[in-house]
Amino acid sequence: MFSFVKHSKNNIQQLLTSYFILLMSILLVAVTLVFSVVQYRILTENTINTLRNSCNAIADSIDLQIGQMNTISLNSINSADLKETLNGYISTESNAYQHNLVRQRLSSVLISLKGFDYSIRQLNLYAMTGAGYGVGNYNGELTSTGEEEWFLETLNRNGHLYIASHETDPLTTKGAGTGAAAPMFSIYRMFFDEYHNPIGIVAVKKYAETLFQAATSPDNGYLSTVVIYDGEGNVVFPYEEGVTEQLFDYYSALSDEDGMIRNTNEGYAEYICSCEMPESGFTAVMAVRKLSFMTPIYRSLFLTIVTFLVIFAMCLLLARFLSRKISTPISRIHRFLADEKKPAFQTLDLPDTGIEELDALRDSVNESIRIREADTKTMIMLNEQEVQAQMLALQSQMNPHFLYNSLASIAEMAREGHTDQVEVMTINISKILRYISSNREQVTSLEEELELCDMYLECMKLRFGEDLEYCFDVEDTMLDYQIPKLCVQLLIENAIKSVTSMAPPWKITVTGYSEVVDGDARWYVTVKDNGPGFDPAVDQHLRAQMDEILRTRTLPSLKIEGMGILNIFIRFYLLDGITFLFDFGNCPEGGAYIMVGRHIQDADQSH
Repeated sequence: MFSFVKHSKNNIQQLLTSYFILLMSILLVAVTLVFSVVQYRILTENTINTLRNSCNAIADSIDLQIGQMNTISLNSINSADLKETLNGYISTESNAYQHNLVRQRLSSVLISLKGFDYSIRQLNLYAMTGAGYGVGNYNGELTSTGEEEWFLETLNRNGHLYIASHETDPLTTKGAGTGAAAPMFSIYRMFFDEYHNPIGIVAVKKYAETLFQAATSPDNGYLSTVVIYDGEGNVVFPYEEGVTEQLFDYYSALSDEDGMIRNTNEGYAEYICSCEMPESGFTAVMAVRKLSFMTPIYRSLFLTIVTFLVIFAMCLLLARFLSRKISTPISRIHRFLADEKKPAFQTLDLPDTGIEELDALRDSVNESIRIREADTKTMIMLNEQEVQAQMLALQSQMNPHFLYNSLASIAEMAREGHTDQVEVMTINISKILRYISSNREQVTSLEEELELCDMYLECMKLRFGEDLEYCFDVEDTMLDYQIPKLCVQLLIENAIKSVTSMAPPWKITVTGYSEVVDGDARWYVTVKDNGPGFDPAVDQHLRAQMDEILRTRTLPSLKIEGMGILNIFIRFYLLDGITFLFDFGNCPEGGAYIMVGRHIQDADQSH
């Protein structure tokens, strides 16, 4: 699976895959081994605790019921009313009426002592003479010959408790009208008078099925065997005939600690646990076959192994995926850099990998290519296009129509004798021409540009008279900001061309303001007019040209005519790159606007 040949060259994907698989295999095996050992111990301990708790629950249930029966027995032998009534019951002679009264009183006392525990099926009272009385399943007089096993055993214990684990009492049948005698669990105790002379025997009975119900169907999730032994090792439960003889002698196999034994009757190993019952002296033993005991543990370990194999398979896929994810971009970068036939300035087309270092490497390669391309284009553009842009800007301002109209206006005013106006217009035109013909700098202060614009508008005012109105509203703090030379004047000239194409009055407004947007300080100069506005086709064409310039970083073939707005856009682009501010469009109230601006930081740097 792994290839580690000395001095051989492997590609990065093979190496990464091998290393990933080796590392994941070591980690998975180590984690699985540790987890399996810990899980085996935990599951074994949990299983043992479950069996012990189940065995304790069975023992506690049985011992509690025997304790309840013993409590009734003790209350009975200590009852003065019972002793007095029993004496009256025994000593009553032939008077049937008195005998009936005493019997009723004895029945009441026994019923009171029996209480409301309906699991107690019978409470019997026997005098030493053999006469007796019982309440429960059977209510009435009883007789004893004194030869019964329970009678003799109770006498031998001389007041101590005698337990008859499973006896059949025909007087306490189970099921009304069936006549079928059910196995009973009975406790007997002899009681005495104040002189310690035996008076009689109290018997408390309960169905064996009720008493051993918890042992019949233990709730532990295992196929388990429950056996109840008395203090002498005799089987108390199960009590069915023929079952006891087939049972393995767990009592003899008990030791101080629970653990595995060999069931020689069945020929398989079993786990046994036991619990003593202090009330009765019984011992509860629970046995579970080793296979049943270990099945949940094996099942869990099997799931662990399956999970390991699934995770290992996923790790193989993950290792291949990770190695490919890392190696594929590196291989593509290597092939790209080694390809000498690729077009000049072609960038690396590599999608995001999600790996910071690889994405940074790709971006660095592409950025290096773009910088090299930009530097090349910038040199060409600076060497060839800048002179063209400057000269075109100069020529676009020397509008022959402006000079012709200005000279015609001067001649007309001279004929009419307006010498003052001729003088002002001549001086302004000379200043404008001097400003236009000066190529010392590409930028100028906004204050100087606005002074030129004011002279230009004053000439236009002399030409058009009251038909033309104009105003300036520029913040004083902006006057020192740098701006491409002639840009505002060109915007005003475009506005003049636009408004004079329609009937007067004509209005030109120049505004300037600054603001801070998200911590970025900016300033704007906007030229508005009340002309017909931009034609949609012209608007769309200009924006398409500007987008193309920003996308390709190349300038279009410039023309003298019709280049006012695009000329200014290009000059800002040459000066600031793509960081300048530029917008144009139609005003809601009519007319058009053109806005130019710069970031104040850029303006300060150019200053």
